[in-house]
Amino acid sequence: MILVTGASGGVGREVCLALAARGEQLVLTARDVARLVALAAEVRAAGGDAWVLSCDLRDQQAVAELAETVLAEHGIPEAVVLLAGHSLRRTLEESFGRPHDLVRLTGTNLLGPAALVLAMLEPMCATGTGRVIAVTSASARIPTPGWAAYGASKAALDAWLRALRPQAARHGVRIAIVELPLVATAMAAPTYGSAPRGALSPADAAGRVLHALDAPRTFISPPWARVGAVIAQAAPALTAAAAGRAGDLVRRVAVHGRTGPGAGSIGRSRAGGPAGDEPTGRGATGRRIGPR
Repeated sequence: MILVTGASGGVGREVCLALAARGEQLVLTARDVARLVALAAEVRAAGGDAWVLSCDLRDQQAVAELAETVLAEHGIPEAVVLLAGHSLRRTLEESFGRPHDLVRLTGTNLLGPAALVLAMLEPMCATGTGRVIAVTSASARIPTPGWAAYGASKAALDAWLRALRPQAARHGVRIAIVELPLVATAMAAPTYGSAPRGALSPADAAGRVLHALDAPRTFISPPWARVGAVIAQAAPALTAAAAGRAGDLVRRVAVHGRTGPGAGSIGRSRAGGPAGDEPTGRGATGRRIGPR
């Protein structure tokens, strides 16, 4: 059984459907029960099996209940794939008076995944087998103006997993990090438009995640991100300034000629669904973990 967070849309959905074609058994989690239930039906139709457990990763109690339910009802996962994420772009001036943005982003991008991973790592290490695949951002190690809170939350998860990795490996558990560049998903749409130029498709991004799941790799990242991370260590101020200018250029190029809601706008996105999307019910066959 493979536990997948952020399964309801974008890269998560593509990963789940690819795993279904292999006949895998999946536990699907995200916030939106209805979308998870629909995905579970697609997984079964594609040859796999799926169970739905909705959870908001910002709720630590809900995460604890999720972990307890997974272990009690489905056993120790063969792998945990962390795909849930919350993206938010704000300038310094737009961040004034909004410390809660940091709370929201760290909850989804760091604290929730970390709590879930710890709960799964204990039995994995005890049995001497398992894989943890964490999807972060190619910009996590290149501080970029406008993405301070998002980059910090992703970089924190990256650093935490890197520090755990050698000890987990001694217990037979492999931890792999996948740094993705821009992907054309609902999470990117508020900033880059619905079909940003030069972005990976969700299917292509899913291919990188699956490669990390299958191959004995511990790190997958675009070459430019690896080089940028080294330069950022050598010249942090210059790199951040250059990254900010490059980011502005990328946004202009990505949305050039694009129309539709959110194209080129600056604002928040989502974790597990479109901006502002929240689960509205328990679904036909799914369960919601945490406060009702």
